[in-house]
Amino acid sequence: MKSYISPKIKKKKNNIGYGLFTSEEICKGELVIDFSNSPGKLINTKEADALFKKGFDYILQIDENSFLAATNEQELEDSDFLNHSCNPNCGIKDKVKIVAMRNIEPGEEITFDYAMSESSKYKMKCSCQSPNCRKIITGEDWKIKELQKKYKGFFSEYIQRKIDKIRK
Repeated sequence: MKSYISPKIKKKKNNIGYGLFTSEEICKGELVIDFSNSPGKLINTKEADALFKKGFDYILQIDENSFLAATNEQELEDSDFLNHSCNPNCGIKDKVKIVAMRNIEPGEEITFDYAMSESSKYKMKCSCQSPNCRKIITGEDWKIKELQKKYKGFFSEYIQRKIDKIRK
């Protein structure tokens, strides 16, 4: 089984290793990646933390103690090179679908904000270089009101449930 990745996207080297770049225009709302058939495994927080510490952090949080992760080289796919940006062009639909938040021009890197899916206890230095870069990304960023407004409709189901709970 393999994740769906749009034929308009190619993995290329970037300033942090690899990323996904468009070879032709992608329209707002278009499905970019679907991890539904990923060869990765569902793992718990302890296993995800161990992978993150090793630097093998091809992980998408899908629930409180549940992560979809490539746990070894054999499970790694081009779609796993989806990187973070504080000024993303993609968001999440449902649990594991990545969709364009706006029209994306050829040559742009495909990115999403980890705040859209992550609530685990982690910190990482951000390398996105966008003007509104948060510099440090954490599992608490989904709580930022400005981001909740900016990414409305593009949070994972899991994070949206958390947002809805704190608003009540």
